[in-house]
Amino acid sequence: MTNPRNTDFGKEMALVLPALLREVNRRHETIFLEDNLALPQIVVLDLLRERGPCNMSDLARTLNHTMSATTGIIDKMIRMEMVKRERSQEDRRVVIVALLRKGEEAAKRVNEARRDLSNEMYSVFTQKEKQEYLRLLKKVYDNLREKQ
Repeated sequence: MTNPRNTDFGKEMALVLPALLREVNRRHETIFLEDNLALPQIVVLDLLRERGPCNMSDLARTLNHTMSATTGIIDKMIRMEMVKRERSQEDRRVVIVALLRKGEEAAKRVNEARRDLSNEMYSVFTQKEKQEYLRLLKKVYDNLREKQ
């Protein structure tokens, strides 16, 4: 193993992180395929489960998609009976998207599979290492959020 003092952290991360993300994505794809879901649909399920009903413009902004692309995603999820779309009572121009039971069940299955995948991936760590790794990931996340 190389001496950490002689290692360019950015260079090492540029090599390791993409490979790690590809492997995680490959494993996630098998999870998503079970429910016939694409990644943007998973993101929508996660958002609705976390925040409750959301308006279309918030979903489009979070997905970093156009309104028309977001509408296509939601239309497919409506056909799959995972979400419903309704007009706001306060402003009829605002469209609200909410989870249906089938969507909640799919989100729950995906989250359980993600948990199992994380447990498998990090089984090489001790409990103390897992806690430290999680602390460091949260620190990186907070740093990125502050710079937005």
